[in-house]
Amino acid sequence: MTIMEALQWANNKLKKAGVDSPMLDAEILLAHTLGESKAWLFSHFSDKLKIHHREQFHELIDRRTAREPVAYITGKKAFYGRDFQVNAMVLIPRPETETMVEVSLKILEGHDPERTLVCDIGTGSGALAVTLAAETSLSVIAIDVDKQALSVASQNATQLGVSDNIDFQHGSLAEPLIRIFKTIRGQTKVKTSSVYPFKHLLITANLPYLPDSRLESTQPEVHAYEPHLALVAGRDGLDAYFDLFRQLRTNRTILPRRVTVLIEIDPEQRRGAESLIEHAFPTAKMNVHKDLQGLDRVIEVEV
Repeated sequence: MTIMEALQWANNKLKKAGVDSPMLDAEILLAHTLGESKAWLFSHFSDKLKIHHREQFHELIDRRTAREPVAYITGKKAFYGRDFQVNAMVLIPRPETETMVEVSLKILEGHDPERTLVCDIGTGSGALAVTLAAETSLSVIAIDVDKQALSVASQNATQLGVSDNIDFQHGSLAEPLIRIFKTIRGQTKVKTSSVYPFKHLLITANLPYLPDSRLESTQPEVHAYEPHLALVAGRDGLDAYFDLFRQLRTNRTILPRRVTVLIEIDPEQRRGAESLIEHAFPTAKMNVHKDLQGLDRVIEVEV
């Protein structure tokens, strides 16, 4: 069996299984099997596969036919120009989330690195935390309620050379961040929101926002393989964000003078998300940013 024949066979099998991009997936999985780039395949179509490569490729195609995501099969997913390790303990990074990176970088332009702190809540694979640490060299706190997810994020930080910039914290939503600022306030005896040494806190939060009722209607790759803890959040999908803004409101006085929060949403949740934010912070200033498809994706809030 040649490389071309293997790709044609895999394409037909994946197409019958209902996979959206059968040939692309076949190319990625064959390149992964051979330890080569996808581009390499195009100049070696007539090469014959060795028996062990053919057997391994067949096994990977069987897994993909069962609708296991390609990222879990290969163990990696590209995000903002970097390859991140992923497994079934973490959500697979989405292209839409790169909007959060772009907005964050604009906010952080001209920042004072000594007075600015970034906190990524619900870090998962660490895609946001690692990317922002790499792009800005700022200090980042990465929080997740799942210790296994934090382990994956820590591995990505080490692999991509930013482990010294990121402090990984286990806890629910903003609780670890609040503990840190309470400690700072106690040590400095500062009682206002001008807590030394930070003047600006940027919080990124790509929390679960899928309504419970919509989980089963998602593609098999999502509901059968990705961690439900990172996907669903109550009847309207906004429970996690409601809890986050409630925590921030209760502890606002111990946080820095300027706090900017970025959250990722489903476009249909814009009004509901804005309402819950206004409930917690009636005078909050909000901006909505669209993703590359022109859909409302990120809400920027000054609290």
